[in-house]
Amino acid sequence: MAGGTNNKSAAQLMAEANKKAKTANGFFQRMLGSGSGITDDARELFIQAGNAAKAEGDYPISVEGYKRALDLSTEDFEKAQMYEAIASSYKMFDLPQAVSPLTRAAELNMSQGKWTMASQILEKISELYEQMNDYENMIKCLREAYRFLKQEGQKASANRVQKKIAETLVVQHQFIEAQQEFEEMAQKAKDDAMLKFSAKDFWLKATMCALCIDVENASTALNRYLNDNPLFEERSLEVQLLRQLIADVEEQNKESFLKHYDDTSLSTLRTDRIFRSMIDDIGKKINGDVDLK
Repeated sequence: MAGGTNNKSAAQLMAEANKKAKTANGFFQRMLGSGSGITDDARELFIQAGNAAKAEGDYPISVEGYKRALDLSTEDFEKAQMYEAIASSYKMFDLPQAVSPLTRAAELNMSQGKWTMASQILEKISELYEQMNDYENMIKCLREAYRFLKQEGQKASANRVQKKIAETLVVQHQFIEAQQEFEEMAQKAKDDAMLKFSAKDFWLKATMCALCIDVENASTALNRYLNDNPLFEERSLEVQLLRQLIADVEEQNKESFLKHYDDTSLSTLRTDRIFRSMIDDIGKKINGDVDLK
């Protein structure tokens, strides 16, 4: 989208755009068939007014400018751009209002078969829902984005979105579903030469999801992963840690449980927000403070 011109204010540009739009709709312009070019000029001026208002920090006026430009847009790709611009301004002063225009932008991209672009917009919508603590709709958007990326062969982006889904499910204490997502990521990673070493981390987190449910589930899951996957074996640091944590939970020894986590050689786990959240949840369960099921 074009930027402002000659340092004109949003108010000046809006006035010019309104005047141009009125001219384009004039009787003689319609009769002469010359309204189309003037309409394009008006649309461009409304975009510039929206941009100028955003630069000035007047987000409601920027929404108005983009909406007027949307009204003059004829192509779907233009409309999608305007819906995104409208949403970007709404985000600054009325977050819930940003969902609808972004959803419309995603739908327009879907109608054009632009699945990757649609998935990117769905991720933006999921971020809005996350900020509003609406995790159910957040996950719905992420699942749809994941489906589009997967069908388009965007493997790296699809894996990133699936990881976000799994982590969100953990935060929401939906451990069965989270375990399934981590299992699926491990299965995909183990057969990929570039990703196979990340499979251990996914099996580790899948087992931890099971441990958030109960010890029996965790022991069953860990043994299944070990039996099915030579990459995941008893000597690995991940399995050693899991054996220790499972034993600590069986013994209801919270002090030992937290010490094994703090002392692990897998240093990245100490800064892993999702793993830490599971450690905290299980620690509460050992104390009998909360039922995580």
